[in-house]
Amino acid sequence: MKSSVKEGRRSRSSKCLIVDGYNVIARLQSSALKNVQDLDAAREGLLNLLTEHRSFSGDHVILVFDAQRTDAAAVESDRSGVRLIFTYKNETADERIERLVYELRDVYREITVATSDSLEQQVAFGGGALRISADELIRHVQRTKEAIRSQMADQNAMPSRRIGDNIRQDVANILEKWRRQ
Repeated sequence: MKSSVKEGRRSRSSKCLIVDGYNVIARLQSSALKNVQDLDAAREGLLNLLTEHRSFSGDHVILVFDAQRTDAAAVESDRSGVRLIFTYKNETADERIERLVYELRDVYREITVATSDSLEQQVAFGGGALRISADELIRHVQRTKEAIRSQMADQNAMPSRRIGDNIRQDVANILEKWRRQ
């Protein structure tokens, strides 16, 4: 970690979004987390949304889930460019997010924490991070999706360019003559 912190101190040019996963899932599902029917599918859905957002925005994204009520070991992986973290057995997502903010504040120019947990928002802000609610993140990601759709529609509406559109007529005649031989 120290080498990446050193490298980051030199550039500090990128942005990082840290997401409290279960907090955002509860907002996406408009219900308490205990009422979410398929938690695995909800996690995958959120991961897919954030992957798409990351691809378009260029932000570094860290998605944190509590694993405090399980016996599983902590897991960190990279899924489609999103750093996915399941906390240690007795660690909450809030605790990990707080630690990440302090570890990464010299690495990134801007860190934003997405959670609707007001205490976590205060801690993140105290650590130098910006904060947005889960609802704000959802709206932001939806705007990103709309921008992607709009950009794709614009690209699809453009006429395809052919090489013949960009060369002089005498060169086109020579190429046509070669093709017929």
